[in-house]
Amino acid sequence: MALQCWAAISGLILLSGSAFGAISGKDRQTGPMAGGELIIAANAHLTTPVGGLDRTDAQASTVDVEGHGFVKALRVVVRKNAEESNATQLTMLIERPVKQGDVMLGEFWIRGAAANGRSPAGIGFLFERTVDPWTKSVSQNAFGATDPSVWRHIIVPFQSAESYAVGGAMVSLRFAIQPQTVEIGGLRVVDYGNSRSLDDLIDYATAQSPLGKVRVDVDFSSQRQTMMGFGGDFCQPRYGYSEAMDVVGQYTLDHLHVVHARVGFPLNNWTPQPGEYRDDAQAHAALLALQEMSRRHIPTVLTVWEGPQWMLGGQPEQMGRILAPAKYVQCIDAIVRYLVLARDKYNASVDYFSFNEPDYGVNFRFTSKTIGDFIRQAGPKFTQAGLKTKFIVGDTTGGAPYSAYATPLLTDESIAPYLGPLGFHCWDGLGASEDSYRSIADLGSKFHKPIWCLEAGWDSGLWQAPNPWGTWNNALQTAMVYARTINLTGASLMDYWTYQDNYPIVDKAGPKPYPVFNAIQQMEPICKKGAKVVVTRSSDSDVQALVTVGPGRGRFSGLIVNPKGPGTMILSGLPHNARVEVRLSDKNIQQRLLPPLKVGNDGRLSLSVGSRTILTFIGNSAS
Repeated sequence: MALQCWAAISGLILLSGSAFGAISGKDRQTGPMAGGELIIAANAHLTTPVGGLDRTDAQASTVDVEGHGFVKALRVVVRKNAEESNATQLTMLIERPVKQGDVMLGEFWIRGAAANGRSPAGIGFLFERTVDPWTKSVSQNAFGATDPSVWRHIIVPFQSAESYAVGGAMVSLRFAIQPQTVEIGGLRVVDYGNSRSLDDLIDYATAQSPLGKVRVDVDFSSQRQTMMGFGGDFCQPRYGYSEAMDVVGQYTLDHLHVVHARVGFPLNNWTPQPGEYRDDAQAHAALLALQEMSRRHIPTVLTVWEGPQWMLGGQPEQMGRILAPAKYVQCIDAIVRYLVLARDKYNASVDYFSFNEPDYGVNFRFTSKTIGDFIRQAGPKFTQAGLKTKFIVGDTTGGAPYSAYATPLLTDESIAPYLGPLGFHCWDGLGASEDSYRSIADLGSKFHKPIWCLEAGWDSGLWQAPNPWGTWNNALQTAMVYARTINLTGASLMDYWTYQDNYPIVDKAGPKPYPVFNAIQQMEPICKKGAKVVVTRSSDSDVQALVTVGPGRGRFSGLIVNPKGPGTMILSGLPHNARVEVRLSDKNIQQRLLPPLKVGNDGRLSLSVGSRTILTFIGNSAS
């Protein structure tokens, strides 16, 4: 994660905003929510040219549509991949002023298919500033239905992060997600000001997408990764704090089962001048954090964000700075000295090391080749110092760019002895294509590496929203991204960003747990150490289902996240006649324990759920 002055990363696919509703074209349609003012012209998506067509060998045209509330749609055919999703995009400037905090609603219809024939078409929907720093109020990917002929209704409630004059912000549609043919119709973006609450719009979106009956099939014979569990990032000293553990961090350590910690290394404070090393202030605080983790037998990753100006150049906290190869030796020496001090003075053994998001450059930028060159020099130095510390492979901004970045490292035999687990961040976890996330699992299997998500979260720009931490939506989306990431990537570890007062899960005034804390606590038993993920199949692609077996004889458990309206979940493939303990959470009550249930003779369990719920169950076939 970058500094909090950073918005969502341009070029990555990030799920942001506040809610998501989707219904197929055959379902009941209701009229748009009354009131509000359009902020872009009607049919702007049909009259505004699509930019960057040449970058993806793309074509744009309008097509006729019958039997819908709109008669024409925009069709974009993308023929080749691009490094950034904004390589081909449509930008529409706002035609009326918008105030910070205005409640807004984006709606459109989408259909189409990816060129691979296996996946639906998708786009990125954004509301953002027109100039740097491109502040984003929402950045959400949306995909069509599995059947490319079916229109899917997308509803995106959000709030404006800033105030904008006419032309000061834009609605953007990004098409360079994958080679595909995609059609967009009925686009409208409405500003309700303060006449509606964000909850009103979320309720509207939910009402458009009732759950109905959803079947989740469980295949216990198909077992995948063995879970390590949940951990978190402890990085406040990296942000200038001189205390090792704040109120939020202490609460999470005391009340959650923390199996792993990613600790920020303030390299800039450790070596402010060449040859100078200071065990004080922020550098000392991080050492104390490492010491506390070792005392608790919690394994760690030590990660660098910022370097001293004498080493990295540029301005403090400037993104994308490149470490000159001539400075590799000094940088490596500084890292080794810190690791040795942690071991010898603080009795803290650091298992792994990484640079944060080197693919984007937060703040050190390395290509696959240059980080390989760095590791080739650093690995032997670590060994010579008697350190067992290895390098995380990647630690990238998202999962979508991971395979391209990590593959050259994994295939380089000269650095293989110095490489540890595969590491990535899942900020794009609710918007990246399934294929891109599955490619991470393929790499882990091919190179026999564990897979770790070292920054788990659903929206890298959430800090721009007004008071988002205590909302139920934050908890629900977090559960969604955990389930999808674990299922697709084969991740055995999820480190939440953060277990301190940065994207906090606890209100430090109290301290008092936020709903997201309750969601993580509710999910922990499903992914406890030793549990094996099994294959699940949901009849509704919006419903995220994660099921595990073990640890221990007969134990099975599961997580089901419903982002839609009320309905019924039908689980099949469960152990016959097993007794099951069920917990249900919604925006009103979290972790409500239901009366004990029993699986039927047919291996089925039927559960009624309300709107936007997190459901977990634990059973034992031995009983």
